[in-house]
Amino acid sequence: MSALLLLFLAVTTSYFPQLPLEFPQTRTMKDDARFISEIAPFPGIEQINDLYLNDIKSLLAHEAPNLNPLVINKVLTTLKCAATYNVEHNNILTIIDYSLPSNERRFWVFDLKARKLLFYTYVSHGIKSGALLTNFFSNKFNSKASSIGVYQTQQAYYGRDGLSLRLDGLDRNFNDNASSRSVVMHSGWYVEEGFIKRYGRPGRSWGCPALPLATSQGIINTIKDKSLLVIYYPSDAWFAKSKFLNCDKTTASQHMNDPTIQVPVSAPDEHRDAILFVGSGYKGSKNAESKPVAVISADTYERVFHTTAPLTRMLRRQINNAEYIALNATELYYLANNNKPDSTASQDDGINAIHFVIPVLKIVRGGYYETQMQIVNLGKIKEVKINGGLSRTNELANSFTVYFEGGPSVNLNAHNEFIRWVGL
Repeated sequence: MSALLLLFLAVTTSYFPQLPLEFPQTRTMKDDARFISEIAPFPGIEQINDLYLNDIKSLLAHEAPNLNPLVINKVLTTLKCAATYNVEHNNILTIIDYSLPSNERRFWVFDLKARKLLFYTYVSHGIKSGALLTNFFSNKFNSKASSIGVYQTQQAYYGRDGLSLRLDGLDRNFNDNASSRSVVMHSGWYVEEGFIKRYGRPGRSWGCPALPLATSQGIINTIKDKSLLVIYYPSDAWFAKSKFLNCDKTTASQHMNDPTIQVPVSAPDEHRDAILFVGSGYKGSKNAESKPVAVISADTYERVFHTTAPLTRMLRRQINNAEYIALNATELYYLANNNKPDSTASQDDGINAIHFVIPVLKIVRGGYYETQMQIVNLGKIKEVKINGGLSRTNELANSFTVYFEGGPSVNLNAHNEFIRWVGL
């Protein structure tokens, strides 16, 4: 019997000489990580394990050294919990870290299958979420604030801000109203790096994560159609209550000692200077939408007043690729009283620098409507007078009369209510 067995082994070995007669060496963690990445980059819960998560962790840390390790840990937990809840998603992962100031790049897009960083850029936050820092979040309608949490991207479409991306908030009580609030991803000229370098921070949206014009189209086309987006902030409520950070006891215990911040229950009270509208009988912001506003260009503002133009009074739309600032009473008074004679005045000196603008709806490509700012030609300004003059304490009144050459005069009245097309 033993002789027959030896004969069989000899024949088999000669017939299949390429087969090894010993077991292969044990696979290393690096080998398994490469196998997981190449063969199963988007596993279900049965395949989510420490090996897979360590592989993703190494990828994020290597490709994005500026990404906070605390953020990476939350993203890994999110991936695990997304598998637990059978959340469908592709190989693209987007991360926003709102704990960073808005004048820093805080937006990353990764391809987990190709194992590389695709985009790293700036992103804005909501106008009620803070100025330079993002420190207030809301899931409420009309809050004009950003929402943290986990999202699934949906379809791309063309809207009032060009190519945009619908977002489905998956985090109950944190961002699940995003779709009905019309929180989408879109571009913004006020998120360009040149704008940020000039004014110190990007402009702000009404809660949408707005991207630089130059890269927004490529980003949206890359991350659309069911990729995961994680918007991070070290909120104690989010850490404790999000289902994407607490899908089992292990994940719940991972952030017990992480530093957290309690988000305020209401938006920060941002001071808004009163701006000057043409006409009287002001009845609130809706009434002001159609009234011309006194403005000057941002270039003129900085040259005349020797300071950076205030974004809180900047028009939300450029005019001929230039930014404009809505004037307050003090600035109008200064321009009116530092006017040069007509013989030496240029187009942007003194009262010659003042323009009046209104918002208009126009149909642009694709047949959708877009709000644009339009200069109203009321004539050349001849004189500006304060109604009632200066008070005993030299405080300005909130009403002016502007006289034009060859045209009727108009009254300007100051109001500081929120106007949808003024303030970034």
